[in-house]
Amino acid sequence: MKKKRPLHGQPSKKIKKSVTGIEEQMAQFFVGSERKIAGFMHLVFGPRLTEEYEKMRVTDLVRRIKDDLRELLARAYPTSKEEWWQQRFVLKYRPEWGTTYESRLRYRINQSVAEELCRDLGKRITSPDKIVNYKAHEEYQRLLSQFLEREPRYAAVWFAFIAKQAASYLEYLSDKRGTLMKEIAAKSDLWPVNLGLRIKRVKGKPAYQVTRQAFARNYLIQLGLSSHCVFPSSPRSGAESISPFKLAAEELYLTMLELKEEGPRRFYFPKLTSWAKRLFALKVPMTKRNSQDWWKVAKFYLYERWDKAQGEFKPLIKHLGFEYPIQLSSKIPYESMVKSRVIDNDLKDAFFGLARPDL
Repeated sequence: MKKKRPLHGQPSKKIKKSVTGIEEQMAQFFVGSERKIAGFMHLVFGPRLTEEYEKMRVTDLVRRIKDDLRELLARAYPTSKEEWWQQRFVLKYRPEWGTTYESRLRYRINQSVAEELCRDLGKRITSPDKIVNYKAHEEYQRLLSQFLEREPRYAAVWFAFIAKQAASYLEYLSDKRGTLMKEIAAKSDLWPVNLGLRIKRVKGKPAYQVTRQAFARNYLIQLGLSSHCVFPSSPRSGAESISPFKLAAEELYLTMLELKEEGPRRFYFPKLTSWAKRLFALKVPMTKRNSQDWWKVAKFYLYERWDKAQGEFKPLIKHLGFEYPIQLSSKIPYESMVKSRVIDNDLKDAFFGLARPDL
């Protein structure tokens, strides 16, 4: 019996044998191409897919991520705490004091560091065999210098990677959950966006061009960034020139907002004072109309900080041309004169400058 041939013009049902061997369901190319061309990433995730995440709330995830990022940053800059300690206490009172991060690791063996230096090194360090123990200690000391040089670089690389990923995820969410992200972005005045730098040579000299600028501009406009911002983010990065008093005023306003947001249910207020009640009664945001009410509350907070920790005002005192510690003289017979200049004049003006116009 002759095998029937397919009619002319009808496609053959015969499927070509796969050259790659990849299953059809797994073979994908340029999935989500339209969104990728627009500048967004294509992701397909599902929540609570593992037993660990199944038990975690969003607050648990946020707390862990914040703690992990703080630890990663600390490992990228391991001498931060000791430098602060040296500047604030050690050099002033006891120059011979001070323990460095390196000395702590050298004189107090860290098991996780030992295992990272060499497999089973931690076990050999705690070995009851004196010879094995001695050699392991020598090996630890010899390898520790390499670790102290390698770990900060490794931590910084991953910190940068996580930051880039986080910015990309926000772009993805703004594309897929636009309404939700617009609501969040409207209350923020800063937003992370990935930018790049392209280097070309023009007449033998390097010329720099920032990439993704147009995307970033359209992205932030579509988000409605800062359209209903309540919590300002101080520009601590140095990206813009700013008066120290304006920076301090923003810090003060942000602190008051955070205290007000937490309310009496947290450790900030073990005892509910009349000052706290006045703080909770303030209307948000601060506007031209209610700025006097905000300042009356803020002033008590600043006076208290001046009495308890005058060093916190050091940059502001020096910015006005005064010496710190404050030196009394015929021109400055009273410390209260400096206090009034710092708090009641310049800081007050900068604080009122943050008030929004009344609607």
